[in-house]
Amino acid sequence: MEQKPEESSSDNFFLDQGNVSLHVDSGVCRFDAKIVCWMEDGMLRCSISSRCPHVNDFAKALGPCDMMAALRMPFSENQVYIIGGEKLKHSTCPVPMAVLKGFEAASGLALKRKVSVNFD
Repeated sequence: MEQKPEESSSDNFFLDQGNVSLHVDSGVCRFDAKIVCWMEDGMLRCSISSRCPHVNDFAKALGPCDMMAALRMPFSENQVYIIGGEKLKHSTCPVPMAVLKGFEAASGLALKRKVSVNFD
């Protein structure tokens, strides 16, 4: 019996790592965020919990994301940063970067390693 080759899809290309959880300490605004990223049907998805109304608007607008769109450069063409620019009120909000790090880890394209920015 002849076997059909597997269809090419992002499900086959990326290695689903299950749920990836991140905590974002946003700094002086004190609106921390809890982000959970995962792959579903070949698309990256996330849920974001925060007391910041702008981060919540960003989360609602984000929706499912194709991994190649999440990796797109330059920043001005990246779907996550574009939506962040539309919904967030502070240009240095770390939440969009954290979403992208979570997407990378959830798809197996990055290791889960702590990222931080600290003043000396």
